[in-house]
Amino acid sequence: MHVFEVFMQKMRYRLLIEYDGHNYAGWQIQKGQRTIQGEIEHALYTIFKSRIRLTGGGRTDSGVHARGQSAHFDFTDSYDCERLQRSLNGILDEDIRIKAIERVSDKFHARYSAREREYRYYICRKPVALQRAYCWYIAYPLNVEQMKKAARMLLDMDDFRAYCKLGSGVKHYRCEIKKVDFLQNDDLLTFIIVANRFLYGMVRSLVGALVDIGRGRLLAGSVFPTTTGITWQLAPAQGLVLERIEY
Repeated sequence: MHVFEVFMQKMRYRLLIEYDGHNYAGWQIQKGQRTIQGEIEHALYTIFKSRIRLTGGGRTDSGVHARGQSAHFDFTDSYDCERLQRSLNGILDEDIRIKAIERVSDKFHARYSAREREYRYYICRKPVALQRAYCWYIAYPLNVEQMKKAARMLLDMDDFRAYCKLGSGVKHYRCEIKKVDFLQNDDLLTFIIVANRFLYGMVRSLVGALVDIGRGRLLAGSVFPTTTGITWQLAPAQGLVLERIEY
């Protein structure tokens, strides 16, 4: 192998990313829209003076937040990770933070190497001031025990086509739910769900169905797993956070 060929070998970098999704049309680049991927790619271009494509580990839609998004990109030279992290955070707006950068194997893939992903959805039972933009405030009573019982039924399901948005463009609708739980802390209700993969809009759809069960609008058995002719609300984006992606 020639020296020039060694120099031109691509090196892969993994980014750990946190963001507030309020001002963005989701993770994925969309024409004419401000997105998380687009902002980071623009910052990378500013640094490297070269167009770099970023591959994300999870597709969050408009208004959804992340504490543990993962992404990778390739570059044809070695670069100091700490220096790159500082540079990116110096360019990006403060609602996007690069928490860590590391060199990884060229076999690593932010999306396809993932073993599981965890989302959390936050529901406020009483009006709040400080967290009002990061939770779903629900004024009507909820039967949380019924919601917990219904959520456990998700562990026995594997086809979630009824819980994704149209035009998802996936080859199949099978997801393996590994964990579901509800945590109660005073007036804050946190729904935790861990799976090997999620469909577009799936978590918000599931939360909406669970809330309709908790308010008595739906019976758990009529929604999970049979969904024919049944409709439920879609939980608002502001309460949803991508917590982590495990590899």
